[in-house]
Amino acid sequence: MNQEDLKSKLSQFRYKESESPKKRLNDTTELRTSVTTIKKRKQVSNKEQDTRNYKDLQPSLTDKQILLFIGFNPGIESSLQQHHYAHFSNLFWKLFNESQLFLKVLSRIDKDYINKNIATDKLLQELVPEKDVDKTYLKPKHDFEIIKYRIGFTDLVLRCTKTAQELSLQEKLANIPRLVDEFNSSGSEYIIFIGKGIWEMVLKYMTNELSIKRFKLSKLNFSWGRQEQNTERNIEDIRTYNLILSKFKDKLSNQSSKIYVFPNTSGLVGSLKYSEKLDLWNDLANDLVK
Repeated sequence: MNQEDLKSKLSQFRYKESESPKKRLNDTTELRTSVTTIKKRKQVSNKEQDTRNYKDLQPSLTDKQILLFIGFNPGIESSLQQHHYAHFSNLFWKLFNESQLFLKVLSRIDKDYINKNIATDKLLQELVPEKDVDKTYLKPKHDFEIIKYRIGFTDLVLRCTKTAQELSLQEKLANIPRLVDEFNSSGSEYIIFIGKGIWEMVLKYMTNELSIKRFKLSKLNFSWGRQEQNTERNIEDIRTYNLILSKFKDKLSNQSSKIYVFPNTSGLVGSLKYSEKLDLWNDLANDLVK
């Protein structure tokens, strides 16, 4: 290579006044941003594709229902197994069994239900193998079978997602009328929301109907467990909650339905200690046999 050729090669790498370091840095940053954006779009697309082929989890309903549990929407494990609260880390069935809720439901149907039916009811033999011991063994696989004991399940949204955060506000609100129809067709005596977020969607739907612009659950107007009119404190926030609760109950065919709101039972949610959650479930169980 002669000297002229060498100069020509070197000139290709010469710094150009018109191309400042700042400009080159901006170009690099823009390129990285574009690549990151593309990756994020692909991740979102992959999430949608991941759950698109999973089955919806259908409700388990009957008429003259005693308990109706409402979840947010089925996760992947529940969709795969086609059973409610199916993930191994979910505390739902542990709380259900330890609160003796099933025994209290049977007692509400007939105080001597077990003795009268244990000999001929094979499912009951499986769920209560030791009839003289207050212990039950219900699992996710039993969710559709225990409809015979007037215990049912549904979700705010029936569509499967990895997390509830993937559901839009519009989709959640659009499902409230379907949910109310299920409450009414089942005549549920106890409506139990498993997660405050679901109840918040119901309240959001009601505030839209009532043209209430600003309302939010707070320690002042909300507590876990049974939702009742608060007449002890004459505060605007509480009066508004009382109004919303009253108007929602007006939509129910069973005017004596009791509404409970429990913390989410997912193993990922740790807002309360397990003992505190169990206390709430015990309150419901005791309410059944008052």
